[in-house]
Amino acid sequence: MWLRLEDGSLAEGVVDLAFREDGEWTVVDFKTDRELEGSRGIYEDQVRLYARAVTAATGESACAVLLRI
Repeated sequence: MWLRLEDGSLAEGVVDLAFREDGEWTVVDFKTDRELEGSRGIYEDQVRLYARAVTAATGESACAVLLRI
């Protein structure tokens, strides 16, 4: 996915999982326990950005889920 940000820069990433249910998208980013240590805020921002990109692409609302496995 990519998304043009307010400052004109381009954000690019790969969504782990996105699915649509009852007219809303759920965007999931998977992380392992080790990856979350000390970086949870960064990863939460990342998955929220993915959800914004899905909303921009589809015109439908999207919620962001960070899943620790």
